[in-house]
Amino acid sequence: MRRFVVILASLAAFHVCNARIITVDDDSPAYFNNIQAAIDYANDGDTIRVLNGTYTGDGNRDISFRGKAVTVRSLNGPENCIIDCQGSEAEPHRGFLFHNWEDSNSVLDGFTIRNGYDPVCGGGILCGSGSPTIQNCIITNNRARDDGGGILCSVGSPTIRNCIITRNVAEVWEGGGIRCHACTGAILDNCLITENSARFGGGIGSSRDNSPRLGDVIVTNCTFSANSALSGGAVYVRDGSEPSIVNCILWGDTALYGPEIALEGFLGPAAFLHVSFSDVQGGEADVYDYGYLYWEVGNIDADPCFAEPCNGDYHLKSQAGRWDANEGRWMKDEVTSPCIDAGDPMSPIMYEPFPNGGIINIGAYGGTAEASKSYFAKPPCETRVAGDVNGDCIVDYRDLTIALMHWLEER
Repeated sequence: MRRFVVILASLAAFHVCNARIITVDDDSPAYFNNIQAAIDYANDGDTIRVLNGTYTGDGNRDISFRGKAVTVRSLNGPENCIIDCQGSEAEPHRGFLFHNWEDSNSVLDGFTIRNGYDPVCGGGILCGSGSPTIQNCIITNNRARDDGGGILCSVGSPTIRNCIITRNVAEVWEGGGIRCHACTGAILDNCLITENSARFGGGIGSSRDNSPRLGDVIVTNCTFSANSALSGGAVYVRDGSEPSIVNCILWGDTALYGPEIALEGFLGPAAFLHVSFSDVQGGEADVYDYGYLYWEVGNIDADPCFAEPCNGDYHLKSQAGRWDANEGRWMKDEVTSPCIDAGDPMSPIMYEPFPNGGIINIGAYGGTAEASKSYFAKPPCETRVAGDVNGDCIVDYRDLTIALMHWLEER
């Protein structure tokens, strides 16, 4: 038996060591000139590296992972690697499909996916019975006639992180940015969801229909703004769905019923929603609630002080410093956002720059290297002090409290 285990371990190590990097470039010599051909050729564990360019035409749209555990990654990020689906009612096309029970080892990383159209659902990306990892992507200007203008997730449990989902449309029904249907354990993390529209759920629509309640999509550190709908401008929940919203900002969305949040369960099973440590415009009183709303601890209703929302900059203003992506530098504001250091004290601060208050920021940049800095009504420390956890230049009981909260926290 021991010998058999050693042989299996050796084979696994051999497979990992022989994982390949396969290059795609549509206008110069490379392994392949289209992404689908590269996926078809790849084996589990391989990485497909896509060089800069705008990719369109057959093989570079309607791309299926075919159930493979491969990573498809752009060389220089979504601004430099674009999938232009060129979809229309006459000729529907979307960007990517995950419909062969893919798991988290199927990774899509660093693409702009634009101009997709599907006559039913999932204008930009379709996750049907697939649970991939989608990260560092821009999903924009996609349309679906019914559901999921940007992304449709059905049955699977995808992880979508560090993505910008903007200006997508579900023309008739639900989920302008994202539609989640029976997505047990799906994760939406550090995403900016803006200027999407639908009849129900301009930003995100979540439902289970007759599926059993086994958990649902978990939305953490996301920012919803300027989305629009008839019901649920930012978030719409119906028919047995039970999502959770933590450390999020929902501000400046519009709808006739529930500008930020709407729950409707009167057409089917009851709708459930958990909200905590989030900044929701209008607060609990403004939620269109025909379900079960669990308005938990830490929620606020205060202007988040976005940097330049009209120009798509949703970083939080700070007198200690916020990141200006256009200038490529830190700059100081005259006000400080109430969303700084307002997240769940048990959430790890991850990559937030010092001083970070020892508590994660609310919104899409919380926990990232672009999180706005904490301000303590005095100039920041010139040098870091040992034991000063929150960065206020003093070692006191506040630092001890933060340290104790995370003392035995699992990672």
